[in-house]
Amino acid sequence: MNNITDDDEAGVDVSAPVVSRHSVTVTASADAVWRILTDIDAWTTWLPEIPYARLETPGPLAPGSVFRWSAAGMEIESTIVQARPQERLVWRGYGDGPNGVLGVHVWALTPAGDGVEVSTEESFAGPPVDADPAQFQGGLDATLARWLDRLKRTAEAATAS
Repeated sequence: MNNITDDDEAGVDVSAPVVSRHSVTVTASADAVWRILTDIDAWTTWLPEIPYARLETPGPLAPGSVFRWSAAGMEIESTIVQARPQERLVWRGYGDGPNGVLGVHVWALTPAGDGVEVSTEESFAGPPVDADPAQFQGGLDATLARWLDRLKRTAEAATAS
């Protein structure tokens, strides 16, 4: 995955012990959803379980951009692998360092009727996941469903105002 360019199709690790996929239709434009999703410094305003999130690399998100954040008690450093505005965002990162949880997260936006279909999938691998995949699977499923619900509500509220 180190040599992925923005033209390649980056994705989750389908061989990882934990993979989760969810989607929702949002009655808002892809631009509105993209702005909310990619404003990493503002994640804490609509994702209360994230104590902090900060983009470390100045400028618009692009392959190689780095951000740091915290979720589920883990300190996470993520790197953007792919960023196609209003279409696809992929990052990968380690929770609690290289011996922790390796996550690969994909967001895809597809036009759908009066809005956009937002799909997200994520894979988890690493020693902590190997030790208890069922716990990680349940946690990841719940987290992705919650993120989509909150993204939907935030984007639709912004569109309505």
